[in-house]
Amino acid sequence: MPVLSIGDLANTFLIRRQTAGLKADLTRLGTELTTGRKHDLGKALAGDFGPFAAIQRSLSSLAAYKTANSEASTMLAAAQLALENVQGSAQRLGPALLTASNARNVTLISATSQDARQTFSAVVSSFNARVADRTMFAGAAIDRPALASGEKMMADLATATSGETTAAGIIAAVDAWFDTPGGGFETLGYLGSSTDIGPLLIAEGESIEVSLRADDTVFRETLKSFALAGLIAQGALPGNADEQAALMAQAAERMLTNDGDVTNMRARLGAVETRVEGARARNAAEASAYELARAELIGADPYAAATELEAVYAQIETLYTVTSRIAGLNFTDYMK
Repeated sequence: MPVLSIGDLANTFLIRRQTAGLKADLTRLGTELTTGRKHDLGKALAGDFGPFAAIQRSLSSLAAYKTANSEASTMLAAAQLALENVQGSAQRLGPALLTASNARNVTLISATSQDARQTFSAVVSSFNARVADRTMFAGAAIDRPALASGEKMMADLATATSGETTAAGIIAAVDAWFDTPGGGFETLGYLGSSTDIGPLLIAEGESIEVSLRADDTVFRETLKSFALAGLIAQGALPGNADEQAALMAQAAERMLTNDGDVTNMRARLGAVETRVEGARARNAAEASAYELARAELIGADPYAAATELEAVYAQIETLYTVTSRIAGLNFTDYMK
């Protein structure tokens, strides 16, 4: 029976083609083994990319929501911390104001008022806190402070109450400064926007409303109580211990009464935090389901890929061995 043979040049090209093919298989299998995905998506999906594209779109959306949830959670946690600082300051200072008021001691009243004035500035700083380069209590104006500095507001309040000689007069002037539309607080004190920050998307078809503005009535009352107590240190009612004590008592009463409103505000904020955490958990579960579905479509069996990889590796070794032996043949060996 005749035996067909090919020439040396043709044999060289054949070996090169076989080598290239085996190397391509080696690369493909190595990629599938390391990525866990089929190398040829078209073949794995039988040309139907619709379901795969839908899954990819859903995973991309969930990744965006994950980022949004993280940012919202960070902002809400920072807002809770700021309100905790504000409430803690009021809970600490309120009893001290009552003690000073009851004592009617000018020295104690003066020292407590100094503390209140400094705490007023600290409270203002809490409302001006920023997270991720955004101000939390300025409404839609996230790029600027929510409030003017405590020193600036106290100086303007001192001017507004400079002609008052009774605690009642100072209280009325401070109320007017904070509450009158277009008054001192709205024109000088509050620097933020009059509109809330827009809704924050946390899941498909779900968003949260975050109403956190330093011009909220609850926060105005908080600032007002600290300001009333701090005005004595600004020179209000000089030498009149009885009127100073009355002003201290009113500041303490407002501070303690407003504590419940701040607690309610924090509770509402906590409810929003709960919604964000719930959305985060649902999004994570949904993402896991989509990843499993994607693996069903384009996932590579790691055991099969490893087995085939070993087989291809053995084929390459065999080809190299045969090629080496063929290359080493001389005419005498060939004739044998």
